[in-house]
Amino acid sequence: MSALATLEIELRRDRAYASLADSHVHRATREDSLGIIKGRDAITAAWVREDAADITITADLGEMIAYKVNGPNHSWHGHRWVWREASRVIREVVIEDRGEIKTATHIHPPLGELRSGQGQYDAGDKAILPLGFPEGARDIANWLHQAWNGRAFNLYDHAWLPALIRALPDATFYFEHAIVGGQQTAILWRVHGHHASGRRVRLIGSSVFTGNADETAIDHAAMASQLAGEVIDYGARP
Repeated sequence: MSALATLEIELRRDRAYASLADSHVHRATREDSLGIIKGRDAITAAWVREDAADITITADLGEMIAYKVNGPNHSWHGHRWVWREASRVIREVVIEDRGEIKTATHIHPPLGELRSGQGQYDAGDKAILPLGFPEGARDIANWLHQAWNGRAFNLYDHAWLPALIRALPDATFYFEHAIVGGQQTAILWRVHGHHASGRRVRLIGSSVFTGNADETAIDHAAMASQLAGEVIDYGARP
């Protein structure tokens, strides 16, 4: 079991929050689909607000884990990615589909920015990947690019994809990072798109592939909160 998986169990089940002093640098950040928490103290405070719960690690790729949390009222899935400075965490990205109501910060009204899925060339066969993207994950990323950005749903038969495209017709997926380990490959990705209301939605997603099967985590509550978020009215008087 990796150090990250061990830490997740210590924090989630045992509430051993002192472990964060050794695992994270002081300026560590945690990002999810609604924003960024800055600093180890703020990350610790977020953990303190959690209830203790049983947890099962469902995938362990060292610097990325997938897990299932069995809470007092319901179960939910999550993925956690980390980047380290020396041996300590300096950045983490978390995707958790808890099914709980969330509140997004106020959002800016649409300013007529380019809608990335309209009026451009077709997706093509190759994804645009960042430098250092693992060679062993490129075939999967290209396949997902064709299925997701190219709307070839016959290549990827999962209900969440057409549901998301119905909500965000111009959704564009970006593949940010990947880890290849043994029989599994994990890919961290983002999706940006616009709802019919004009609201812009930005989500972080994560998928773990084992053979032809995958476990994908999306924070559906974060999407709902962005769609329901209050739009800033610059014409309003104080």
